[in-house]
Amino acid sequence: MIRCFKNATFSIRVAIGTLFILITALTSILLLSAHYKFAYSTLKKHQLDEYSLVSEEVAQKIKSADSQARHLTRSLANIIASKNSIEQWQPILLAALESNPEVYSLYVGTNTDEFYQIINLDLISSSSSNMKLEESDRWVFVYIHRAEDGKQRKTVTFVDESLHVREQYSLPSKFLPSQRPWFQSALSGDIVKTEPYLFQNMTTSGQTYAFLTPSGHAVVGVDILLSTTSDMLSEIFKQHSSEAFVFRQTGEMVASTRSSPAENTSPNLPLLTMTKTEQALIQKANPLRISNQKHWAPMDYNVLGVPRGYSIDILKMITQMTGIQWEFVNGLDWSTFVRQFNNHSLDALHSLQHTQDGYIQGAFSDPIFSLPFGILVPEHLSSIQSITDLNGEKIALVSGWSILPTLSLPNNYSEIEIIEVNSLFMGIELLKSGEVSGLIDSSIVLKNITQQYFIDDVSVVEDIAPFNQGIDWQFHIVLREKYSELLPVINRAISKIINSEQANLQQKWQSDLSMIQHRLVPHPIFYELMASPQKHGHLVNVLMGSKETYIYLQPVSASTPKEFLAIVLPAEILHKQVLNQVYQTAEVTALLVIPMLWLAWFFGTPIIRTVKSLEQKTLQIQSKDYQQLKPVHSRIRELSLLSKSIGQMATQLQANEKQQEILLDSIIELIAGAIDAKSPYTAKHCSRVPILAMMLADAAESSRRPPFENFCFGSEQEKREFRIAAWLHDCGKLTVPEHIVDKGTKLEANYNRLHEIRMRFEVLWRDIELEGVKKQLNGEPEHQVTTWINGRHKQLQREFSFIASLNTGETVVTEEDIAHLKKIGAQTWARHFDDTIGLSPFEKSKKVHAPEIETLLKDAPEHKIERYHSPSHDYGIKMDAPHLLSNLGEIYNLSITRGTLTKEDRYRINEHMVSGIKMLESLPFPNELKSVPRLATTHHETLSGKGYPRKLSAEDLSTKDRILAIADIFEALTSGDRPYKKAFPMNKVLAIMSDMVQKEQIDADLYSLFIEQEIHLRYAHEFLKPEEDDS
Repeated sequence: MIRCFKNATFSIRVAIGTLFILITALTSILLLSAHYKFAYSTLKKHQLDEYSLVSEEVAQKIKSADSQARHLTRSLANIIASKNSIEQWQPILLAALESNPEVYSLYVGTNTDEFYQIINLDLISSSSSNMKLEESDRWVFVYIHRAEDGKQRKTVTFVDESLHVREQYSLPSKFLPSQRPWFQSALSGDIVKTEPYLFQNMTTSGQTYAFLTPSGHAVVGVDILLSTTSDMLSEIFKQHSSEAFVFRQTGEMVASTRSSPAENTSPNLPLLTMTKTEQALIQKANPLRISNQKHWAPMDYNVLGVPRGYSIDILKMITQMTGIQWEFVNGLDWSTFVRQFNNHSLDALHSLQHTQDGYIQGAFSDPIFSLPFGILVPEHLSSIQSITDLNGEKIALVSGWSILPTLSLPNNYSEIEIIEVNSLFMGIELLKSGEVSGLIDSSIVLKNITQQYFIDDVSVVEDIAPFNQGIDWQFHIVLREKYSELLPVINRAISKIINSEQANLQQKWQSDLSMIQHRLVPHPIFYELMASPQKHGHLVNVLMGSKETYIYLQPVSASTPKEFLAIVLPAEILHKQVLNQVYQTAEVTALLVIPMLWLAWFFGTPIIRTVKSLEQKTLQIQSKDYQQLKPVHSRIRELSLLSKSIGQMATQLQANEKQQEILLDSIIELIAGAIDAKSPYTAKHCSRVPILAMMLADAAESSRRPPFENFCFGSEQEKREFRIAAWLHDCGKLTVPEHIVDKGTKLEANYNRLHEIRMRFEVLWRDIELEGVKKQLNGEPEHQVTTWINGRHKQLQREFSFIASLNTGETVVTEEDIAHLKKIGAQTWARHFDDTIGLSPFEKSKKVHAPEIETLLKDAPEHKIERYHSPSHDYGIKMDAPHLLSNLGEIYNLSITRGTLTKEDRYRINEHMVSGIKMLESLPFPNELKSVPRLATTHHETLSGKGYPRKLSAEDLSTKDRILAIADIFEALTSGDRPYKKAFPMNKVLAIMSDMVQKEQIDADLYSLFIEQEIHLRYAHEFLKPEEDDS
């Protein structure tokens, strides 16, 4: 049904009626469009203004919260500076919390590791806290100090609104405030805002504002929950179909209106069987403070301070199986973790290698996973095989990495400058800016980070030395030696986890990226807008995927790295109201247009007949039947002018086609002339073959005897096609090197190398004379020496004459000649100059250092030139290619039994047919010339099927193919300008061609016609010298 409709035709009445309807509809559409544009512009402006105000309001709220937190931190630091006890600190901190209900906690930490904190319980629930809370609890006071025994003690007090104590307990603590990231950062003297991290005694995360007191002995901290910002965004945008994100400049999400995907629950693993001693050791050690990196996804990272990753899951499984409790410490870079572990502020590290250099001293567990290393490089360096390929370059590596000592050893990679960075983000920035040429880390981590930052022009190279040469890929947990007795239990748990859960962990963290991506900026456009300050604070129209979207982006924190607010508004929301109005108006308009159909039916009669006649004229032009064109008369002026224009167009088309034919023929003859002019030995071969071919073709067309009674050119275009093929029959010779086409002697290669050999004979001649002088000095009789010299000189003359005669290729070389040649060539002479200097790069690549005593003739390795590309077998080509492109060996060439060409030379000359096929098949010949590529490339085929390049049989060769073969052979045999032969007399040419007929190499009937019609005589009379025509 659909196909029938597509092929249907309609009367002009229908066309005119349709045109009338279209005009009416177009008018309606224009009116609707004007209405749509006005309504859309109004509504769009209204909506965009509303969203812009909302966005500015949200940005201002976040900025204000940030500013208030900074102001509160600075004020408290100035106040606390003059207070030295918790009794003085408590009322100040309580008053500040009551005035700032959005603050989670306030605290003071000193450089003597004294710590006092007040937590606002109104902001948390019992489910988000590790503490046992009751409904009446309002505040929690946490006091940590160094007891008389020198160990840290923590006192926790729960109080109600009236500060009545409900419960108080004290326990040992490993918490050292002076080692916390907020304390260390605050020592710079500026207000610092930390990265999101997991709060003590909480399962939620936040950020800390910290400032050093003027006295310099304490730091004041203000904790803000990240959920506070997310709750504010969700509350503001719950009535809007848009999304809001607060994220850091490094790409990590801080807050958003999206809900994070629930983490997969851990498998239910059985508790290990442990001795009472092991259980006591675990109970005594709990909890162990262990590292949690920021950005080493998917293995070890955190989302807003909450630990996540492959190795985190393993640690949680160890807890489930053994009862060992891990207290994760995050917010620090790796080098700081290593430093804290070494000074005993941290109990354990994980996801690190056990290297021989011992840069980490501790008790190492069995491996928990294996990760191959890789290097992230720009795309143009993706083919490197070894790090040494980057000698002279800079490579980035995260500071403190276990592979760093290996790479930094002076004897290993001294020519590579290792740049230590604090984070992978910093390494990526250096790579993008071109300051380093590579970033080393585990392959899967590098692949993940390229996705995180939407980087397309880089590549992770994995199979690269030295990472594929024995580098330890296994990663472990390491405990302080104090806890080494826990290792047997941990190792048993690791063994069971690897045996039962490894596949599930790999699927979860190394195959399914959804567990990782929710922590990152969701759209690459955010990075572009961050880098364009002029677009900050404005609604920007962009395409996200295929959807039009408006984005508002604004920095909301001056901390480093910066934090940004982004609001995403799909444009389709703005379109819906306008489209509803347009649909209603369109329905009314359609009802008014339908009655107009009846008026259009009668408007088409006056022009139908004339249009039909004009259609016939176009068909005649299409078939190039210009002679039958006649004007079509009409009283309608436009149709009359159209008829006249069609006639003029036909005349111009005919003239243009003729000009194009002349131009194409001239270009073809120009190419043929260039091929002839390329070598002085090809003379006018390309121009004479068409003459011979047309002479024989005309004779065949005129002959009425079998098998030519049906042979004829169907048109002048077909004859022109044959003539063009004849002109282009040797176009492939453009690619054949001249020194091979013109090779007149066996040793010729751009010049006749016989002169080199003659010079070596000259050297031997002189050596003989010098040897004679030595003999006389040694007391031999002068006449005896003279006789010896003359004998040796005559021998050299005979030997050189023999080599010179072989070089011409005029005689057949026998096995005895070759043996004699090798004997002559085995003579030696002394070389005193370096034969490897002053050479081109290509010559150097082929040159093998030869001994100082060289033979007179040689087949050296540099004489053998390999092919730089494989021979083509497309287009049905069946030529057997020699292994080498060229062999210039002196003995090898002089041993040619007939002629001057080696099999490699012969193939390269024959290869001109392959080049011709490729050149002609690539040209867009019109239909009337579509057989040119075939006709022009079959003149070296034979009826016996042994020709080249396709080895076609007699059945495959048309009369035209056979005509071109005879024309090409005859012209080549009668030519007097070949480098390797003199012109054959006519009788010998005819004898050779008769022999070719007997060997089924050329067509017998065409050759007979060639002789009968005396084509050879007419050609000889016009083109050959009198002495060449002995017929």
